Amino acid sequence: MLEFVNLLGILLLAGAGLGLRRWRPLYGLLLNQWLPVALLALWLVEAVAGIFFGPEAPHRVLGHALVIAAWLAAPPGVGVFLFAAVFEGSPRGWLGAGLAAFSVVAALLTAVTGFAGPTRAVTGAEHVLRFEILHLFAAPALFAAVLVGWALLARADLKDNG
Repeated sequence: MLEFVNLLGILLLAGAGLGLRRWRPLYGLLLNQWLPVALLALWLVEAVAGIFFGPEAPHRVLGHALVIAAWLAAPPGVGVFLFAAVFEGSPRGWLGAGLAAFSVVAALLTAVTGFAGPTRAVTGAEHVLRFEILHLFAAPALFAAVLVGWALLARADLKDNG
């Protein structure tokens, strides 16, 4: 039952983004431009907390908040881009919708690799190296690239239609 409610919430948020782009295009475009920027800002705060406080309380809580924020921000972004893709025939809309949807996957990947850290895994040089490569470099780089791509496509969409 909970999975159905989750799916329904995601569809409602995507529909809200699509409807906002349909009936208030400028607001939809502005929302779509600022969603990835807000996620990037939250991610930077979370990364700074990880640098200064380690894997404990602030970093962990902000990591959970980032995943929740990605789950809430991606569906409206997908909806705004899907309107451009379906009703305006914009191929950039399909790419933007894909990037917005993939931002959730990238956020989850970043969060999950954090649980492989040297404090929870078997210690040893190879485990620490794997953690450093995955959680401290590869997954955050992927997440940042997806969000920057989403923001750039949303900005181009706003310039063309705003």
